[in-house]
Amino acid sequence: MKKCFLIPSIGIEIAEMITLRPVFLLLLLSFLWTCRSASSALTRLPAFGESELFVSEEIFLLKDLIPITNKKEIFNKNLFVGDLNFSGGIAREKTIWGEQVVTKQIEFLNETGVKGESVNYVRSIVTNSFKTYQKFTILQPSKLFQIQFERDLTKVADEGVDNINIPNEIPQLTLSPNVDFKGKKGVLLVPIIQYAYSHNAGWFNGQDWGCMAGVRAKLLLVWIQMETKSVLHVEGLESKQKEATNVRYNYLERSRIFQKIWKEIEVQI
Repeated sequence: MKKCFLIPSIGIEIAEMITLRPVFLLLLLSFLWTCRSASSALTRLPAFGESELFVSEEIFLLKDLIPITNKKEIFNKNLFVGDLNFSGGIAREKTIWGEQVVTKQIEFLNETGVKGESVNYVRSIVTNSFKTYQKFTILQPSKLFQIQFERDLTKVADEGVDNINIPNEIPQLTLSPNVDFKGKKGVLLVPIIQYAYSHNAGWFNGQDWGCMAGVRAKLLLVWIQMETKSVLHVEGLESKQKEATNVRYNYLERSRIFQKIWKEIEVQI
C-alpha cells in the first residue's frame, strides 16, 4: 500500500520541480545580473545628490597633462599611445627599481593615427554612456591636474610575460589650486586615455620572459567636484589582447583589435 501512495507523490514532486524551474532560472539570471552590475564602474561612484553633471568636451591623453616629452620616459611610465616595434634582443639597464631587463631598441610609431582612433572610440563611449551629462569646455587642460605616480606592487597571473612595463606606476591625480571652472558648480567627468598601443613580440621593462605581440588600452574616468576643486573618484578601465605568434599588425588588423578592446572597456562602465 505504501508503494501505491509513494508513486503519485513522486510524480507531484517532479511536476512541482518542473513548474518551479523557470522561477529558479529567473532568480539565477537576476543574481548574475546583480553581480555584473555590482562590478561596473558606475556602481562604484559616490552619491552625487542633486549635483549637476558635466562631461569634458575634449578627450585627453594623460601624457599631454604632465610635463614629460621624452618618448622613452613616456613609455616607461606606461603612457604611450601608438605602435611599438621591439628589436635587437634584450639588455640589462640600471633603473631606480634596480637592474632590469629591457628591449635594446624600441621604435615609437604611428602616434598621431592611434591617438585619432582612440580619441574617436572614447568619444563614442562617453556619448553612449553619459547621455545625461552636459558638455563642458576645460580651460588650460595642461594645468588641470597635479599628477604623481605610485608604484603598484600587485601581482598578476602573467607576471613577467604581461604586455606592460613593471613595476606599474599608478597615476595619482589632484586638482591644481588655480584651476578655473568658470563659476560652474556640480560634478565634472574628465575622460583620459592613459595608454593605447599595439606591439610586436619583445620585452617590456622588467620582464625576463617577454611576451608575444598584442594590443592594450586603458581609460581613466575622473570625477571632479567643481565647487571644492577636489577629485571625487577615479575609475581605471582596461583591456588587452596577446597573440600566440609573433606578428606585427598591419593597419587594418590593429584597428580591428583596437575596436574590440575599446568595446570591452565600454562594457565595464
